[in-house]
Amino acid sequence: MVSTKEAKKEYFLTTADLATLFYESYGGGIGCGPPMKCYVHKDLVATSVRKHGRAGVVKKLEARHKREEKKRKKEEEAEQARKRLKTITNISADGAAAATATTKTASANDTQEIKNLRRGLLKMVKRNMGFQMSGAPKNWRIETTGISKATFAALMYRPTDVDLESFVQNGAYYTEKYRASNFFGVDETRLTKYFEPEYVTQKIGSSVTVRYKPSTMELSVNGHAEICGW
Repeated sequence: MVSTKEAKKEYFLTTADLATLFYESYGGGIGCGPPMKCYVHKDLVATSVRKHGRAGVVKKLEARHKREEKKRKKEEEAEQARKRLKTITNISADGAAAATATTKTASANDTQEIKNLRRGLLKMVKRNMGFQMSGAPKNWRIETTGISKATFAALMYRPTDVDLESFVQNGAYYTEKYRASNFFGVDETRLTKYFEPEYVTQKIGSSVTVRYKPSTMELSVNGHAEICGW
């Protein structure tokens, strides 16, 4: 069975295309959001071929392969840049490594400006936390402007990479995924928010996605929340 998200992505289909197909529902319930719809592979293949034609599907698959190869090459180049950066600074510039380090270690070298920025972003996130109509925690997204390349690099724990050579750029954006506690520079216990009317505590999800657009100096952070106490 294939989820709605994967059906759209892998078979080049839209919500309208899926509307007439058989599906099975999984999960859902009070506080958990709506159930997930899953579709049958052979139905998706038939619908994709009917919509795009066999030649059209092949063309789309080839285009996807080229995009993935281009992305892989960029990632390899960024990885080489991170290794060079690590050699020069003797500090790990790898986002994943920083994400698994302790909060104290990861943020120890932050300037006061970066510390204030992390705190400010966390406050923005908490203001944006809330509930869906179903009662489940809603996904959140925040934006801020005026972020220079140097500030973004420092926020990602690579303060010496002011040209962002160790980051992968896709289109106009740089996108990084980080452990939430490390990105915000706080202990896990400070990622929570209590909602008094509902008598519920939410906690920011374990990871956040950070997007940066240097041409406009815009930074956005998005993620999800989970109920962690009643």
